[in-house]
Formats: sequence, C-alpha cells, structure tokens
Amino acid sequence: MNDVPDVEIVGTVYKMTLQTDSKGAVLVAYTRDDNGKVGRSWIRLDGMATNYMRQRLSREPNQL
Repeated sequence: MNDVPDVEIVGTVYKMTLQTDSKGAVLVAYTRDDNGKVGRSWIRLDGMATNYMRQRLSREPNQL
C-alpha cells in the first residue's frame, strides 16, 4: 500500500457533512487554505464505521 496520496487536500476544515446511503456513508470535508483556495475531500465509510459515527454523533457534547 502506498501511503502517499495522489492528491493532497490542505487547509482548515470549515464545513463537514455526513451523508448516508445504501452503502454506508460518505464524510465530506471542505477546506480553505491560507490563500483562500477551497478544497473538498471525501471518505467512504463502511457499515461498521457508519454505525460508529452515528453512535458518536448521537452523544451529548460533554460525552465525546
């Protein structure tokens, strides 16, 4: 496995969404770098990861 990405998205995440579908979920992060350039990256989550994210997101903020 190659640990060097084909494309690297850098910057600070200013918006994040979790979108579910029949295959699990997709976590989408929108970033903005120091020059104002916007990037978008996404990660597909399988069923176990989706269940974990739902469990974490359903907790009270002080329980995270």
